[in-house]
Amino acid sequence: MLSGENNMYRKMISLIILSFKEGVRDRALIGAGLFSLMMMGSALVVVSMFMRDLDKVSVDINLSAIAFAGLLLTFFVSINLMAKDIDKHTIYCVLSKPFSRSQYIWGKYLGIMLLIFMAFCILTICSSITILFIKSQYEFYFKSFSWIEFYKAVYAQLLLLFLLNAVVVFFSTITTSSFITLLFSISTYLAGQTIEEVVVFLKSKNAMDMPLSESINAIIDIAQYILPNLSVFDLKVQSAHAITISYNYLFAITSYSLIYSVILLLSASLIFNRRELK
Repeated sequence: MLSGENNMYRKMISLIILSFKEGVRDRALIGAGLFSLMMMGSALVVVSMFMRDLDKVSVDINLSAIAFAGLLLTFFVSINLMAKDIDKHTIYCVLSKPFSRSQYIWGKYLGIMLLIFMAFCILTICSSITILFIKSQYEFYFKSFSWIEFYKAVYAQLLLLFLLNAVVVFFSTITTSSFITLLFSISTYLAGQTIEEVVVFLKSKNAMDMPLSESINAIIDIAQYILPNLSVFDLKVQSAHAITISYNYLFAITSYSLIYSVILLLSASLIFNRRELK
């Protein structure tokens, strides 16, 4: 029994490492990294143009650079890793090994997340150095700055990518087209970022002047429970203003991200097991 479990873990680890190595070789990874480093470097120039709130500007720019890099990795590297196996039929070579389709899905996802986690660590270090340099130049403006709140915001962004990559894997099992997967994933991201604002607006007094049909209201009510609420992971404003983010809130969004991701991956495994590969 134990040898069977150890064998299963070895298979999963080999799939994770294989996916990680494939992602490292992707040229989009280099492009995303260089673009993010350029954004962080530009913070050194942009900050000097402001006369106040230099701490808030530098934190916001660096967090935006990290977040943008994560989105680039998700929408270009992650989608390519899933779609390439199906488009180039290399998935047959993988599945010809003693791997189940469910192990393939989980191995791909964990390999992608390992890649993004490593990239996040590097970008966070670079971002910290950038902020530290700006802080040394403009010490007066950084009296209320908090490193802890900054790293909490980075952690929340990583949780968002955990969930968003589960969305990518889910859509990759439904369609064979990488473009359609990209379209659905970006649409989910945009809808997830705005669904809370839409619901809040519709419940406000201002919305009473423009009543919507019952069918549209029904669609929005269903969408708010189906679509992931990605706005809860955006903590850039709190970090920039050194507003304390409670650990209870971090625990809540961690649970939300993990539960939603697991549901999506289980659904993806179920769909992929029933799917006929051509």
